[in-house]
Amino acid sequence: MIRIDADKVAARLPWFYHGLPFDPPHKHGIWSVEINGLAPDIDRRTLTLGLREPRERIEISRDGLHFYEAVAHGTLVPLAPVALSCRRLTFYVRADSPDQPCPVADIYLHPANVKPVDIPRVGEWEDCYVRDIGDQHSEPLRSWDEFWPLLHIGGFYEDDLREMYRGLAAWCERRQVLDESDPHFGAVYSEEDKYDFRDAAAAAVVFAREYRRTRDAQYLHRAQIAREYTYRGQHTEGERRGGWAHMVSGRWGGDHQVDFTRITQPLPPVDGVDTAIIINLLCTAIETGLVADEQDLRHIEQGADWVLRSELAPGVFAHHEGARHDCQNSNVLASMALARAHNCLAAQGMEPPETWLEAAWRGFRHWLEGQEAIGVWPYQFATIGRGQRFGEQNVPDHGMGLYHFLVAAEALDALDRSTVQCALRRAARWYLCTCRIDRDDPMPTIDLEYDREGQGLLFSSFTWCRFMAAASLMRIAAVTDEEDPWRPLALSLMKHVRLKLWDDSDPEHAPVVASSRQDIRLHSWIAAAEWEAVLLLDMLGHLPSDAAE
Repeated sequence: MIRIDADKVAARLPWFYHGLPFDPPHKHGIWSVEINGLAPDIDRRTLTLGLREPRERIEISRDGLHFYEAVAHGTLVPLAPVALSCRRLTFYVRADSPDQPCPVADIYLHPANVKPVDIPRVGEWEDCYVRDIGDQHSEPLRSWDEFWPLLHIGGFYEDDLREMYRGLAAWCERRQVLDESDPHFGAVYSEEDKYDFRDAAAAAVVFAREYRRTRDAQYLHRAQIAREYTYRGQHTEGERRGGWAHMVSGRWGGDHQVDFTRITQPLPPVDGVDTAIIINLLCTAIETGLVADEQDLRHIEQGADWVLRSELAPGVFAHHEGARHDCQNSNVLASMALARAHNCLAAQGMEPPETWLEAAWRGFRHWLEGQEAIGVWPYQFATIGRGQRFGEQNVPDHGMGLYHFLVAAEALDALDRSTVQCALRRAARWYLCTCRIDRDDPMPTIDLEYDREGQGLLFSSFTWCRFMAAASLMRIAAVTDEEDPWRPLALSLMKHVRLKLWDDSDPEHAPVVASSRQDIRLHSWIAAAEWEAVLLLDMLGHLPSDAAE
């Protein structure tokens, strides 16, 4: 039997998590109680609440929106058994007024045949975890009267997005290797001295889009050779067969001991994240109009086969070759890649195996059950650390996972499911609370929070994170009944990039600045102007009009 001190795990979420209008702010008496990181051997337990004082009833909710009255017996409230396979317990209780503390003092998880007794409060998380969602540090919540009007000031829309896309498309064109004698023929020579396969796959989408727009044969040629270069990064033998390598390897961190591998060297091991992203980009290139023959489709098929073989446990997929941790991003990336590959190949007349879809659903469900009450997913499933709060720590992880969750949900025809809609609304709210107001010239703008004084990689400072957030929010605005504030927030983030993280004065550098932190020199894992161009196309495609054409 486990007894947890409710004061350590209770928090009051912002009002708009509970169905209240975004503006103006509202006081409420709803408390979110959440325990993450429960031991994996706890499968199912009866839940009993210990109240601060005796009462007859208490209002309880599983989602923070719909409440029911539970009968109290003195200070104990016996509830139905709860499944704890997700290693997290989440529920909500309502105090009698907004000014009162959480009415629950203790949470008991115990076998059904054992009654709660007065045992010491125990739990392996108690020494390292006191729940703090960081709301007191959230600038939107602290400065709502300034943030909300700024969010809706406008002045930036599809023409501006299209102009940004054209700048990045021109960058791809300038940097593509067109010399057939060069071993990197077809690649895009990205910044930071790399010829990466994911970057080439993204460029193939851009060039396919430009060919569809202009019918200029040079763009068709460029798309084809970019795709051919992408194939050269796919392993062809043994257990690695089908998986793609990432051309940046080495030790990350403050010392930046990183190698930029060349195609003339042996391929590095398989990277599961890049493999999934490349599969999606190759499918997108075909959907954009780049014709695929049987051999093109075989590359996608072999990539999906590697992803399927990488499943370590039901719904758990390897982040990279040899990885064993339960990384939530690699799980949803795998789900997305398998569903996308299945649909793409089926549309081309092939018969992809149903095992791909079955595995995709396992990863999809596992990702869903990892989301915390504030809407964020910890980097690793059921862990305490990279999660739990509004802040910069999860900005890159949240974006990578959420965007591909949206792609997976569309591919699996799951967007209308209530669990998916709820997850999307919460995920978007986390983004809103993790914004900041940048008051620098030429005008105040809305940015994502990032570490402005830290050391090391500082992923949250990467401009790429703003693109991924905007693309996710634009999709959420399109597929839920909440256009506002998600579309304005997406456009506001892109407005910030255009005004403060954009420099097209040097053709040898991409027009988008790699990072909000000018002292950061290593961005190679996720900073890629080519991919950002694809994300801009995604944003344009999810505006109310057919803006992408």
